[in-house]
Amino acid sequence: MVSGARYAYFALAWGFLAGLVVQVFFIGLALFAGSNNLALHVNLGWILHLMPILILVAAALARAGRQQILLAGALALTVFVVPILVLLRESAPVVAALHPVGALLAFWVAVFVARGASQLLRNATSGAGSRST
Repeated sequence: MVSGARYAYFALAWGFLAGLVVQVFFIGLALFAGSNNLALHVNLGWILHLMPILILVAAALARAGRQQILLAGALALTVFVVPILVLLRESAPVVAALHPVGALLAFWVAVFVARGASQLLRNATSGAGSRST
């Protein structure tokens, strides 16, 4: 189960990071190719909003270690807040303007999470051949 969780953690972490890159492309598409494309950004954003919860669970099941689990938790918290900022655009536009800043923060935390997932998987696969159970 731990081995499968490590592969899931790896796939979810890197998939999420790729999703963030696509998310930035979608907002660029809305800005430069027509605002009718904004729905792509919004819909993918809500899907991405849920992924860090899965990443956090996978990190825990993969026994990724305290640092990686805390990073996954920080990612979940950051990604939870980012879309909420947009909802404040009428009442607190300066706070809402932190939406892209939060997205940048989420990206960098996701990079650390994905690199940690890669390292965990690399260590597990390199040690698996030398161990006998």
